[in-house]
Amino acid sequence: MTRLEVDTTPRAMLTAAAPLAKLKTAGVYGLPSPPDSPMLLTKAAVDAVEVTAEMEAEARRLSSAEAVSWERFKQLVDAKNLKPLGRSYAMQVTYEQHKIQMLREYGSIANYLINYALAEFIAETKTDGFDAGAALAVGDFMFRANDFPYHLCDNVEHWVLWCKKRLVPGFEAPAAAVEAIEQRFGRDVQWRYFVNPVHRQSVPQLSHAHVFIKRT
Repeated sequence: MTRLEVDTTPRAMLTAAAPLAKLKTAGVYGLPSPPDSPMLLTKAAVDAVEVTAEMEAEARRLSSAEAVSWERFKQLVDAKNLKPLGRSYAMQVTYEQHKIQMLREYGSIANYLINYALAEFIAETKTDGFDAGAALAVGDFMFRANDFPYHLCDNVEHWVLWCKKRLVPGFEAPAAAVEAIEQRFGRDVQWRYFVNPVHRQSVPQLSHAHVFIKRT
C-alpha cells in the first residue's frame, strides 16, 4: 500500500464560526504536531471527500455549539462529566471527511495508526496484547497534538498521549504520565488528563489518554 504525501502545511485551529466553504482554503488539522508524528493524509485528499447530508447530521449531533472555557472545562472534567464536550461543527465535519478518506486508503483507523502514522512507536500497543498490571515509565509515552481537538477557548491545547502499555480508563493520571507531562510542558502549566471508557474510544485497539494544557 502506498503512503500518501505528507502535508507540511501548518495546522490552523478551526472554530465553529468557520463556514464549511472556508475548510477548502484553511490550514490542516489542529495544533502543530511534532515532526516525528506526521499526518499521512493530505488536506487535498480529505477535502475531496464529498460532505453528505448524513455527515452533516452526524456532525451536528456530535459537535459542541459553544466553545468551552478553561474554567468550565476543569469543572466538567473534575466532575467526571464529559458529555458536554465535543468538537466544533466545522471540525467535526472535517473529522468525518478524514475518517472516510482514511478508510479508503488504509482500511481502518487502527491500521492507519498502528502500521503507518505511529508505527515506530506503538506497533505493539494493541489492547489485547497488554498486561494491565505492567509498570509504566516515562519512555512509554509519546505526545501528539490532537488533529481534531475539542471546541475549547482560552488557547487550551488538546494533546493525545499515546502509551505502549495499557492505560486504565478514568481521570487519575499515573505517576509516569504526570512526569511525562511535566517534562514536556513544564511545572507551571495547568492541565487535565483522562482516558475515555473503552466504548467511547475512537481507537480502542490503542492505548491513549487525552491531555489538555493551559499555559500561564
